[in-house]
Amino acid sequence: MEEHGADSWRYRGTVSPRTLPSLRKHLISWLRRRAGDEVGRQADDVVLACWEAMANVLDHAYRGRPGLIDVRARIDEDVLVITIADQGRWESLEEGGGRGRGLRLIQNLVDGLDLRSTGDGTMMTLTWPFPVRRTA
Repeated sequence: MEEHGADSWRYRGTVSPRTLPSLRKHLISWLRRRAGDEVGRQADDVVLACWEAMANVLDHAYRGRPGLIDVRARIDEDVLVITIADQGRWESLEEGGGRGRGLRLIQNLVDGLDLRSTGDGTMMTLTWPFPVRRTA
């Protein structure tokens, strides 16, 4: 289910290899409507970080099988906040074994990253200053 508001966007539903491109497209569309056509590289960073986080949910929480995801994007005063939550069980949040580049990539693309894992799932909160500005 997708929800829209002036300062928020939300998708609650299934994540799968088939739904990831659509989620990305809807997030880009909301961000462009909210930030205008002048968004540049930083907006690309937002979308790439979110794509990687959603792909990590599919890969780590659900091991490539469809599962539930809750993606929320909102503007809190002058901060863009995007949370990506799952109800799966990550084998490990540790980096290693030739893997783990996704979390490092996300860290390099965001201003803030909060990653919490509980028995109920994992939630990543990504933050950037808003309005999104061209950085290069």
